[in-house]
Amino acid sequence: MIPSRRIFALASTRYIHTTRAMMAESDGLFGKINPWAKKEQTPVQPTTTEEETKVTFNVDYEDAEEIISWKRSDVLTDVDAIETTVKSVIQHHLPQATETSLPLDDLNIKFQILKDSMQQTGKEVPNYQLNQLKTTQDILEFFKGSFDQKELTVETFFEEHKDTLPSNLTFAARE
Repeated sequence: MIPSRRIFALASTRYIHTTRAMMAESDGLFGKINPWAKKEQTPVQPTTTEEETKVTFNVDYEDAEEIISWKRSDVLTDVDAIETTVKSVIQHHLPQATETSLPLDDLNIKFQILKDSMQQTGKEVPNYQLNQLKTTQDILEFFKGSFDQKELTVETFFEEHKDTLPSNLTFAARE
């Protein structure tokens, strides 16, 4: 026999033996692919159960702290008290101010004066008035002025404009 054939015969038998060992060892050749192949069941191990706390729905909520208003709760109505308060605020922010009518070119100082005046008097400055206050005298006059705004309701509007409104347009009050 030729030595090369002998080596071939030994080599081919070796593959057969290893293939058989592989098939016997791991669920066969198609065992990993076949989903219905029987697999060993792992025994169920008892798990330790911890005592679960009972869920209660009685929850204590903490109320949030009230936000304290930054301005006075009572509004100053006395004209002399308002004038002295606003003048003291102006003197605090503009110590060199001796006149009552000083232009407020620096917006930071203007808004500090307005904020402190609102805090101490309790009166608010509406947004549309901010650009009209250009001097310290304007601020003083604004805070001394009265803020009685006429309350306009639909009923009063209909009564005042009865002549100009169409005749089929009327106001029916709720009962």
